[in-house]
Amino acid sequence: MKKVSAIVVNWNGKDILSECLQSLLKQEYEDLEIWVSDNGSEDGSQAMLKELYPSVHLVENGENLGFGSAVNRALGKTQGDYFLFLNNDLELEPDCIGQLVDLLESDKEIGAAIPKILYHRDAQEPLASDSAAINSFGVLVNYTGVAYPNLVGQQDEDDLPVTETACGGIFMFSREVYEQVGGFDEDLFLYHEDHDLSWRIRLGGWKLMVTPKSVCSHHYDFNKGVQKFYRSEKNRLHIILKNLESKTLILISPALIIVELAQIVHALMHGWLGLKVKSYFEILGQFPQIARKRRKIRSFRKVSDKEITRLYQGTIAVSGMKNPLIDYVLSPLLRAYWKLIQGWI
Repeated sequence: MKKVSAIVVNWNGKDILSECLQSLLKQEYEDLEIWVSDNGSEDGSQAMLKELYPSVHLVENGENLGFGSAVNRALGKTQGDYFLFLNNDLELEPDCIGQLVDLLESDKEIGAAIPKILYHRDAQEPLASDSAAINSFGVLVNYTGVAYPNLVGQQDEDDLPVTETACGGIFMFSREVYEQVGGFDEDLFLYHEDHDLSWRIRLGGWKLMVTPKSVCSHHYDFNKGVQKFYRSEKNRLHIILKNLESKTLILISPALIIVELAQIVHALMHGWLGLKVKSYFEILGQFPQIARKRRKIRSFRKVSDKEITRLYQGTIAVSGMKNPLIDYVLSPLLRAYWKLIQGWI
């Protein structure tokens, strides 16, 4: 039996962390080690872990390193053949980890196995029914880098198929994959770090698959703060410049400009224009690092952008936002341009 290392990132989430750990301790999969990478919590999380969960390994980072960096600190210490990273606001069904292992071992072309994530019953569900609502079943990615959960808000169904996806919000991957493509990019403090790692796994020639048999529930609370928009949009541009081939960047540049103009209007209307302008200067300052990362990616890239963009969407959606201008103006425009250029990639 392969050993699985589950890594939970925590920051001042003592109460909700306990529920997550309880679900991990109830897993039917036997060879499991549990790690918590704590980003300098000040709510007693560390003391609670030491007292109530002595079998759980604790990495004390001392400060908030962000999600990806916190996972990396634990990855360097784990003994697992497979790694699963997750936030502290997830609860796993008892067979969740076993199902992910089964999927990875069923096909060596699968580089990451992704669970179905449902809204937790305590969370605000968009459906007024007795059935659970889907938080994500994989992640859809527009060719300009905007990512959004697949099937979000839809009623859960028993007959969903195992599905290839461009991105996973949380997933299990093997030590072999980790050793080839690396862990999380620590320049991405928060947001899109999972998208970037998913992208690199695909560049390495593997597929990402989401399975309905592995189920988590999520205490989801959408954050609409300006810091989220600022960090998310800056990181979206960072990973596009980092991972796409030059030809593809040139082809999609008109669409990127349109999306950026829309983002500038949104920033102006919602009070984060200064942060948006700041992000452009920060991206310019990161060009040397981005260039180094592009060279490193070329050393293990096994597929072209034609394969990568095979799963990309022409339409666009923004998580937590409903705007008729997006649905009836921006999205149709981007879809039409995608049809025009897709064959040239």
